[in-house]
Amino acid sequence: MSFSLPHFPATCLLSWTSTVCICLCLLTVSIPQTLHAQYAPTESKGMDISAFAGYTYLSPDFGPTHNQGISAGVNITRYFRLPIAPSLELRATDASGSTVTERTVLAGLRAQSDFHAFHPYIDFLAGVGSIVYAVDPIPGYHEDRGFADSIGGGVDIDLIRHFQAKIDFQHQSWNMGKNSVLVPQGGNYTLSPNAITIGIAYRIPFRPHISAR
Repeated sequence: MSFSLPHFPATCLLSWTSTVCICLCLLTVSIPQTLHAQYAPTESKGMDISAFAGYTYLSPDFGPTHNQGISAGVNITRYFRLPIAPSLELRATDASGSTVTERTVLAGLRAQSDFHAFHPYIDFLAGVGSIVYAVDPIPGYHEDRGFADSIGGGVDIDLIRHFQAKIDFQHQSWNMGKNSVLVPQGGNYTLSPNAITIGIAYRIPFRPHISAR
């Protein structure tokens, strides 16, 4: 008996993710001059880049065990005299367990607010996810991949100059299309992993922040 395994076109997803990244980056960098003109130069706080990495504990939504791994990413944030600072975020996660290994590359928007040393945020990300099986469901069937999106949030906490502690939670939704092997009753093969990350962020001012006089 032979099986025809669905294979979601990762090249299309990666191309889509790259396009989203480019568009969002242009949007973040090219803030309309009409909005910028509403604030005096001394009121603008400019831009910064934040790189982060941390330990990730992940519920893969496949099998009885949990996964452990790392997450890393970068944020590009624009600051104005507004309650919310918009960011472009790109992140990757690689978490392994005894049943499966799950990997994601996601990009999207983040909104952050500032309360003294605490910087809570929410984000919405989308991209591609892959799941590699420790034991093949059938011989030769090692991996599935498909579209993944994530909604989550967390808080960055100031430690010392430019360094922050990070606590982050993400709820992901995966859709890998039709799959007659793992979903023989019909319908799409979907997963809903949850990930908690504890790590460190390092903020790099793109230009010096200017305080209001």
